[in-house]
Formats: sequence, C-alpha cells, structure tokens
Amino acid sequence: MKSPKKTLFWPLTLLLFTLVLASCGQPGNTNSAVAEATAGTAATEPAVSPAASASPAATEAAATTRMFTDYKKREVEIPADPKKIVYVGGNPGDLLALGIKPTGATLSVIGTQVAYPDLLEGIEDVGYPFSAEKILALSPDLIIFDDWDETGIEALSKIASTVVVGLDGTFPTEERVRQIADLFGRTDAADQWFKDYQAKVDAVKKQLNLKEGETATSLLVLGQDLYIMGNQGLNETLFGRLGFKPAEGVQKLITADERFVTISDEVLPQYIGTHLFLLTDNSDKTAARQAALMDSGLWKAIPAVKEGRVHILDSKYNFDDPITLDRLLDEIAGIFKAKQ
Repeated sequence: MKSPKKTLFWPLTLLLFTLVLASCGQPGNTNSAVAEATAGTAATEPAVSPAASASPAATEAAATTRMFTDYKKREVEIPADPKKIVYVGGNPGDLLALGIKPTGATLSVIGTQVAYPDLLEGIEDVGYPFSAEKILALSPDLIIFDDWDETGIEALSKIASTVVVGLDGTFPTEERVRQIADLFGRTDAADQWFKDYQAKVDAVKKQLNLKEGETATSLLVLGQDLYIMGNQGLNETLFGRLGFKPAEGVQKLITADERFVTISDEVLPQYIGTHLFLLTDNSDKTAARQAALMDSGLWKAIPAVKEGRVHILDSKYNFDDPITLDRLLDEIAGIFKAKQ
C-alpha cells in the first residue's frame, strides 16, 4: 500500500510548478533584459536639473501619484489613476471581479486552465516566466506582482511602479481581493461583490438541501496521479460555504493543515465520503487514468459510486479567485438539479 505523500505545493497551480522550478535561474537574465531594453531610452533622455524638477509641470505630475504600502511593506509611488496595468501572478480573476482589466498578464499556462477564458480576451500574454521585453513594450504605468519570486521585484520595478500583493494559495480569496481593492480605491466594489456572492451561496445551499452529516471528498485526477484535496481549492466552497462536512480521511488532512496529498488507488476508499467530487481535465493522460480508475473493481465498490453520488467537474473549478468561485456555484447547482 502506498502511503499519502505530503507536499507543500498548492494544488490549484500544479501545472505551474515545473515552470517555476525551471525559472529559478532566470532572474539574472530578466534583470539584464530590462537593463538592455531601457538602456537606449536612458541614453537619449536629457538630464533633469533640480530647477526643472521643481517646475509647475512637475508639481502637477506629483499630484497625479500617491504612496502605497504593499504586502512587502514597501512604500511605492504609484499613479493615482493607473491606465495600463500588467499583472504578474496566478489569479487574474482577482482583478477582473473588481472590473479591472489588465493590459497584460502571465497567461501562458493559466490562460488555458481557468474558468473564465472569455474574460481574458484582449489581455496580452507577457509570458511565464514573465518577459521583461514584452512588459516594457506595453508601457505599463503600474505592475502588480504576486509574491512568489522576490528577485523579480527589482526587475519589474525598473519598468514601472511595482506593487507586491499576497501570493494566491497562501492568502484567502477575500484578503487578496481586498488588497487589490484598496490599491485601486474600489473597496465599495469589493463589498458589493462579496455581498452578492453570499446571497448566491445561500440560494445554492437552499437548493442542495443537504441532510445532517452529508460528507464530501474532492479527488483531483491529473495525468497519472490522484490527489485528495485538503484545506484548499474546491473544498473551500464545499465545506466553507455550502455545508458539506469533510469525510473522515479528509478531515485528518485539514486538521494537519495539508493542502492535498497524493495517493494510490488502494487507499482511495479511506477518503471517500457521502459525495465524491471528481476534478479532471481533457488531457490524454488524465482521460486514460480516469478511465482505468473508473473501470476498476475498487472504484465500483465505493458506496458513493454505487449510489450515483459522483459529481464530475473540470479541474478549472479548483481555483479560488472570485470569478471561478461564482461560476462554480452555477456548476454545482446545475449538477444537482440534473440529478433531482
């Protein structure tokens, strides 16, 4: 029997981690690229004298900026009303929920994995790891940066004012969104979004009409691997919002503050509750793994399988940005309505 393997990585961005590791040697190159890309501009700009910096035009320009203390406690001078924003991070939905559409974002991987591809139209992909040249070409006046690679802060700050926000997967959704709302002066929009979301949660919860003690498990099939979700991803909605209880094995993961564990087929029944939410994607490897699992005698003997309480969801619903959370409620409501 294979024991669950502990890990510190966040399951919602599993496909990103290979790229993150591959980019560990990139910051130096990124800084060089920024230096080369900006060198020509710096060489042609005339020096500014102290007198010029105190001119009426400079005073007026100063009035269009303000100071902001970011997640790293850095005091950053930012535009009072930024027009061209680049987002370097894993959850563009945090911005989109507030009506903020960046000019560019790191979409190379997540662009095909999120639940809102329709909202990404018109946003330029700046690469993953980010390309300094691509960002510079967009002439941003503000860059928002997830706190995943501190060496990237210096490189980005050479292009435009760069604000660091809390890393997705480490900070709860609401805390992340309110950081951004504060940055853009959109706290009212954030208040309204969470008010509307709670009303929708209440409506879906009423529709589900769960009985006392109904438990749930989230199983992620990704390539050849099986993952039981712990205290992150889809479970935040199932347990934190809709009233499902964690299955016994899942509760142990949550108590241990495990985000997820990898498992073998043999131990799968130890984790399954009244309901099983199966997260999957359309890759060939995942489809083959899922088919083999569902054709096994072990799978067919699981009570939730025999009683028709397996609910299949695309793995894109395992993200926790506001747009995904909202669309996930529609998806769950539709699944249960179809089975009534």
